[in-house]
Amino acid sequence: MHSPPASIFRFSSTLRAATIAQCHIPDNAVEMLRFPQLQKLELVEAKISEGSLASLITSGCPALESLLLKTCGSFHIRGLRINSPTLKFIGVFSMFVELIIEDAPSLERLLHIILHVKMRLTVISAPKLEMLGYISEYADSKMTFGSTSIQDLRIDSLTTVVRTIKTLAIHSNFNLHMVIDLMRCFPCLENLYMKIPKSTAGVANSWRRKHRDFLTSHDIRLKTIFLGYYQGIRAHVDFVTFFVLNAKALESIRLEVGSRDYNERYFAEQHSVLQMEKRDSRGARLCFKTPCDYDAPHVMHVGDLDSPDPFACGC
Repeated sequence: MHSPPASIFRFSSTLRAATIAQCHIPDNAVEMLRFPQLQKLELVEAKISEGSLASLITSGCPALESLLLKTCGSFHIRGLRINSPTLKFIGVFSMFVELIIEDAPSLERLLHIILHVKMRLTVISAPKLEMLGYISEYADSKMTFGSTSIQDLRIDSLTTVVRTIKTLAIHSNFNLHMVIDLMRCFPCLENLYMKIPKSTAGVANSWRRKHRDFLTSHDIRLKTIFLGYYQGIRAHVDFVTFFVLNAKALESIRLEVGSRDYNERYFAEQHSVLQMEKRDSRGARLCFKTPCDYDAPHVMHVGDLDSPDPFACGC
């Protein structure tokens, strides 16, 4: 494995964006990596220690705004502590074990780009964090915000709420009760994206009595809901109608359906089944799309981290 290219050092004082790929950055070389103007950094299959990476982010790139980590194979970064006054966007395409946001006053987005792997996230201070995902129900994932703990998308303890999160993307079943608990934790949530496994057997989403207390004590602020692999079975219908009938601010419900159901007859049937004529938000629209081959956030390069909607498929 080779060292970083010489051009990195030659133009280090003026670089605004850089990709460091398939190279070894030894600890004694990190001190030489100084990028005073660098705003966007992409590390692809770069072998670097966790301590050196933290130092590069904190000291080597004082103007850094966007960071994309793409690793696999033998180059896993097992853990990383983030301390950066300038960092706004983080993308992780890696088998991360633990990410600790110690002090990131400018951080707005944290995107986990692989759906089916473990994500351990601890947020100590990120007062502007608005976008988070994908977090999986099935990969032993854990999120901690202060003293609030969420294990596999289930609330272990809810002592404080996180009001900054506006967009949440999850990989989960059609589990309405779990989503309602997440809305208790993130009461200002406006955009919900769910990628759903093809098998949803055994889920029951009856809600008319169970969640009366929630509906009387909480405002549902959701504006956009995207649901992958909607099949129109009872659990799916009950899940969607909860928001159709109770979300006053709702603007758009986007359902991903199989190719055989992508036709006007099915669309009209679902408008009726989902009781769109009784919707609480008169401006809410029901839209349909076919599946996309790419499940995770649409982030291929570091420049994609600040796209208007990284979870929306352009296919």
